[in-house]
Order: sequence, then structure tokens, then C-alpha cells
Amino acid sequence: MCQTPDWSLGDNYLRENAPELPSLVEKYSPCPLKAKDKEEYFGILLTGIIAQQLPPEVSQELMQKLEQLVGKPIRPEAILEHHSEEFAAIGLRQQKITYMLDFAKAVVEKQIDMDKFADMADSQITKQLLQIRGLGQWTIEMFLLLGLCRPDVVPSADYIFKKELQQLLQLPELPKRGLINKVTEPWRPWRSLVVWYLWQHANETNK
Repeated sequence: MCQTPDWSLGDNYLRENAPELPSLVEKYSPCPLKAKDKEEYFGILLTGIIAQQLPPEVSQELMQKLEQLVGKPIRPEAILEHHSEEFAAIGLRQQKITYMLDFAKAVVEKQIDMDKFADMADSQITKQLLQIRGLGQWTIEMFLLLGLCRPDVVPSADYIFKKELQQLLQLPELPKRGLINKVTEPWRPWRSLVVWYLWQHANETNK
């Protein structure tokens, strides 16, 4: 399993090196994120595949039905033990069933070796997962940050993060990947922590 970073070290670093951030650190610290068990990795990523282009309540209901069908935590071997018709019967569309089965097969055949994720760099994990149809950049970034608790993830595909970053730094428009990497460079290697604090600020201000 990947180790949870000592977020307090990140707090201290940001206080000393990011003059625009101390108020967020003081308000929302400590960060409670903890790395998930590796047995959960497949289910977390599978949720990302199933949830695409669906309202949250619909994707949650589908995942609950899937867990009832194959067991929890969802294992790739359990997915492959069932037929497409069974997945269609709980409401999954054929395209996502195909993506799910392909993903499960890739994990079982060790094309995607989740047991090695703890020893792999973020870029290596991303490169592997992008081979899987249905797994996009946003889903993989969320997995790195929320599942593996990697400390320096910059989710450039996440709208809420980009909007908060625009407001924080008073940028004229939503920043794109190149600018995001440039303006967040001073926060390295603790950019995940900044992302989480910006999410908390967005949750609070949008209530």
C-alpha cells in the first residue's frame, strides 16, 4: 500500500514558501486524506469509468448494484466471472460494460500491475492507466490524489481546482495545463495539499 504523506510537513513548507496560501492552510488544516488499501484501487478506478457523463446519484446507484452483484470490494476476477447480460440487467450500458471487462482483464493479466503502484512514479502509473479505454486524465489524477495520496498531483483537468486557482491568483481566465504547471511550481512538492485546500474553500463558498 502507498504511504500517506505527513501533511504537516507540507503545511510548514507552504507557510514558508507560498505567501498567498497561509490563510487557507490555517483555516482548513489538517488535511485528513489517507492512502487507500490496494484492494480498493480497482473499485476506485472502475467507479471513474462508470460515473462518466452520469449524475452522481445515478453512478452511486449503479455502483451499489454492481457491488451487490459481484461483492465488495470489487475485484477484477469477480467481474470476469459474470456475463455482460448480468451487467446490462443492473443498468450498465454496453460501452461501459466493454470498458469494465477490458479493464478487469488487463489487471488480471498484469498488463496493469496494481501491486507495483507503491513503487511507481505518478507518470508511470498514468502512462499505464491511460492505455485503458474509459480511464481519462481526470479520473487518473483523482486516483493519484485521493486514492494513492501522492503529494504533488496537479489535476489540470479538474474544473473546480482551475476556477479556485484563477480566483486565488487573479488570473484573467481559467488556466490551461501549461500555465497551471508554471504558477504552481513554487508549491512543489506539496501541490496536492494546495488542491485539497482549494477544494475545501470551494465547498464552503458554494454552500
